[in-house]
Amino acid sequence: MSTILAWETVDRRVLAALAFTGPLGEPVRSAVSVRPALPGVRTFPARDGLVVIARVPGLDAYTAFDLPAAGLAPAVGSLDVVLDLRPADASLGTRRVTLKLPRDPNAAAPAPATTPVVVALLAAPAAQATGLTAAVRVNVRRADDERVVEQALARLRPAGLPEQYALTDAAGDALFLVAGVPLSSPAPGATVTAEIAGEVDAIVDPALALFHRPDEIIRARRDARLRQSGFVDPDDLSVRLAARATPPQNVQLATGRSASAALHWTPQ
Repeated sequence: MSTILAWETVDRRVLAALAFTGPLGEPVRSAVSVRPALPGVRTFPARDGLVVIARVPGLDAYTAFDLPAAGLAPAVGSLDVVLDLRPADASLGTRRVTLKLPRDPNAAAPAPATTPVVVALLAAPAAQATGLTAAVRVNVRRADDERVVEQALARLRPAGLPEQYALTDAAGDALFLVAGVPLSSPAPGATVTAEIAGEVDAIVDPALALFHRPDEIIRARRDARLRQSGFVDPDDLSVRLAARATPPQNVQLATGRSASAALHWTPQ
């Protein structure tokens, strides 16, 4: 009788793990392609839809489990690691995210490295509103020539609910899916609001956005399907260019209905 030995390699050099949620806050278990902007960053998929960041140049002294010796590595959160994300699910859009590494390996820290970084994935225009979900569809164009704007950041602020982000596709379209409409109050004399008001605006970074005539949209869609990097970080754009947002437009949100808004961005 022969014995077969199975050898396993245990690598403790884990810097962070990413967990993904969808536009309604639901966990995303399907695959998400992660492409680092920095050479030498190593990632690999794990169970339950997680993606592990295993190596970043300059952070070899850190792991998710051990403190480095003093002075051997950069301070916690001092390095920006940029990742481009492309979900396999066509109802989810591409985006860029910036991680602050290294994370704190101290388990008693407020956000220790042993807990995943949760990244919100945005709805793609191909997604469908189901159940008690309200939808808002937005189209963004450049005001001077009516070209549609790809990779613009659209922002929705529903009354009483958190702000949401969406990114425009090659046709200038973006989609928001909103749960929690209608709103109800559990207090005495509770009321239910069938519709809630909201406002939408858009932010365009001309260095990142793409502008298309109607006859260019088919080719732009094909190019977008092939693109694996150079996506937009909605969190960065919302902070960096907040003062350059388009004038807000009012919308009404209601369960099972789709509102729409057309926004025009004026180059500055």
